[in-house]
Amino acid sequence: MTTKTDIANQALLMIGADSITSFEENTMTARRMRSVYDSSRKALLRLHPFQCATKRIKLAPLSVKPEFEYSYQYQLPDDLIRIINANTEDYVVEADRLLSNSNQLNLVYVYDNKNEESYDSLFTECLVLYLASKITKATTGSQGTSDSYYMQCQELIKQAKAVQAQEIPSQQFFKDSDYSLIRGR
Repeated sequence: MTTKTDIANQALLMIGADSITSFEENTMTARRMRSVYDSSRKALLRLHPFQCATKRIKLAPLSVKPEFEYSYQYQLPDDLIRIINANTEDYVVEADRLLSNSNQLNLVYVYDNKNEESYDSLFTECLVLYLASKITKATTGSQGTSDSYYMQCQELIKQAKAVQAQEIPSQQFFKDSDYSLIRGR
């Protein structure tokens, strides 16, 4: 069972800092980790749509219509981090609303997944590196080491993208039956 504290301690171990038993303990290390953990998780989720933080939802339009340009507006989910697909390309996000001319939206989005047990192993590793990059300079004084962890995180995100792309079936534009005319010759 992976916990928030386990992930934090992996980052702390990387930089040679003392581990923590809880985010609530009154130590400098726990305070530093507490100050960067949530924002780091959200930033990392925004950088790449990891499958462990993807949701689908059908949105119905709100009764109040936008003032102009669009016919409908939708309340975005509270846990939304990033939109992946809104089944339309003609939309705009304003604050916590999505404006569109579509009368129904099928929204695929990255949500703020706070359940560490459900994290993909690559997301966990990226989060560890990202956290290490955030707290290294304050803890050890080394900007170079901090930059190194950030670069390692960026490389791991590239690998995660490649792995995820291999897990998604490729889109088949033509079926075998589309070639029946050619075979008949």
